[in-house]
Amino acid sequence: MTQFPAGTRYFIAASRLRPGLDGGYTVATLRRALEFASHGGVQPTLLTYDFWPEYPAIRDEFAALGLATADTDLRNLYQDARLDAAFLRSAATPSVAREVPAGLTLAQDVDSAGRPWRVTASDASGTPVHTDFLDLQGRPVLRLPYVSGRADWHLAPVPIEVFDESGNAIVGVLDGFGALYRAWTASIVPSGSVVVVEARQVGELIGSGPRDFTLVHTVHNAHTSPPYAWDSPMDLLWTNWFASVDQYDAVIWLTEAQRDDAVRRFGEHSNWVVIPHPAAALEELPAVSRRDPNRIVMVSRLADQKRVDHAINAWPAILAEHPDARLEVYGGGVLRPQLEELIDSLGLGASVTLHGHVAGVAAQLETAAALLLTSRYEGHPLVVAEAFSRGCPVIAYDLSYGPREMVEHGINGYLVPTGSVEGIAEAVSRVLGDPALIAELSRGAWDWARTHGAELAMQRTAELLAALGIGSGD
Repeated sequence: MTQFPAGTRYFIAASRLRPGLDGGYTVATLRRALEFASHGGVQPTLLTYDFWPEYPAIRDEFAALGLATADTDLRNLYQDARLDAAFLRSAATPSVAREVPAGLTLAQDVDSAGRPWRVTASDASGTPVHTDFLDLQGRPVLRLPYVSGRADWHLAPVPIEVFDESGNAIVGVLDGFGALYRAWTASIVPSGSVVVVEARQVGELIGSGPRDFTLVHTVHNAHTSPPYAWDSPMDLLWTNWFASVDQYDAVIWLTEAQRDDAVRRFGEHSNWVVIPHPAAALEELPAVSRRDPNRIVMVSRLADQKRVDHAINAWPAILAEHPDARLEVYGGGVLRPQLEELIDSLGLGASVTLHGHVAGVAAQLETAAALLLTSRYEGHPLVVAEAFSRGCPVIAYDLSYGPREMVEHGINGYLVPTGSVEGIAEAVSRVLGDPALIAELSRGAWDWARTHGAELAMQRTAELLAALGIGSGD
């Protein structure tokens, strides 16, 4: 087992971690914590910065999904403030409360225990003005102004007001979300610790002020817009992030291709390293007899990024060669009505099924002929590693980023030119109904997973920490 430097505290910082939300990002973040413990010999603390009252129960939900254990330490900014907001009051600059407009309408929300946790004030037009977040006794602890009309809400120069212990008076102000995030971080992260941050806005905010800990940032998704070339336009959020990239002690990219594209655009950075999501191969390769040679699965949100409609549009051509072919899609999303309409319009109701969100969906990868991935873009699709871990071949668009560094064409699956519905139909048709080929690809998938496991990822992480001087006394 890889041993991380002793005597150092480790933290993994995320925007939010909630069951069923944010797909692979949530799974990858939680697995990193498990891998730190099982392969690095350290127990990290997970930090979440969203305002949500149910975190005490969330760890149990993740444990039921195999993404946490009884030892998982999951903390949340708002939950800590509900219990004791002293860290907010000590960080706030004394100020006089701003004048609040008259005639506001108040709306109260309660948590699962029936306790009030926030009160939102709206003007006569129904537009929110601010939200007061409450402690367990229903007393306000801080007031967040409503920020509208900007994607980079976290950088808005807004005052965040802090209440006294009684909740009756405002005693000070924090200068924006950065001051809020840093106040909580400073209250729980000891000097000399390591923080691996998984979300751009969290990294930008906690890294923008004074700190006495090592800050490592992980990139989870593609950074360019269509057509996803190295020099394609970037949206405001990525532009802001790259403007702040030098404040991190290191950046972890998930693929060589994305790092190369970023270097081509922004210059070489010696502290940019590549550590892909690891696989977790089953101890034994599932028997090919368990695989339905006519069944293809997708594990995907029903969102524009995932282009599930490409798979559906390919299916009539596939049925022409394989009348018993079935496509089963696991995952929910806003596009379900449109995809159902497309299925009906093509007469595919008997062969294409949208199952919605299903717990324990990974088991489906042990019985399918192949997994299909048709996304517009990815960072490093975790579902491919999950498929290979279960010996499931993958048919994927050759998109940015990930598949090309995972799928070995003809060995553990097939790569298809991105956007080619005809290519999808051809590759799927090649696999379906051929148990011998499925068995060959399945073995290749499992072999890949066995050589790209958590031990390798943690060894590379330990090497990164050593290069940063962690544990050396520097």
